[in-house]
Amino acid sequence: MRQQHKAKAAELRQCEHCSKTLERRRDANGRLEGFRDFMRRRFCSLSCANSRPKGGESRKASHYHARKQRAGSCDACGTSKRLQVHHIDEDWKNNEPANLQTLCVFCHAFWHAMHVRLGTKPTLRMPRLVSPLAATPAPAWCDCAPTATPSTRKPRKSLLSA
Repeated sequence: MRQQHKAKAAELRQCEHCSKTLERRRDANGRLEGFRDFMRRRFCSLSCANSRPKGGESRKASHYHARKQRAGSCDACGTSKRLQVHHIDEDWKNNEPANLQTLCVFCHAFWHAMHVRLGTKPTLRMPRLVSPLAATPAPAWCDCAPTATPSTRKPRKSLLSA
């Protein structure tokens, strides 16, 4: 006489998508799904498995969306070359316009390096850098006409005339 095997008791598990309780399936012949296969299953059906979120937004995608809001020049020094987007609160997922600042590579590196040196987190926008040369007005002699003083330099002797 053949012995009947007891079905292993499985712990209660739930579908990762819809939270429905998972049960061991029976095939067309009435046999139970293998215990190992049941323990590996994470979803109650293929439709739940295919409709689950696939991991959210990646870092690369978030930076792509932030670059769309990049301005034409650096907010700190005014250059228009090698621009990056700086997240003020350092959360790369927060792409609110109030949290983004356009900085050139050098200002961006300087701003983060300064905060690392100080042991703090940047919580404010990088201020506009003002050059002392740009702040002073041009001297009055710049508007003068060129002088008509002849040069005192002697002309060079030609090597061919020697």
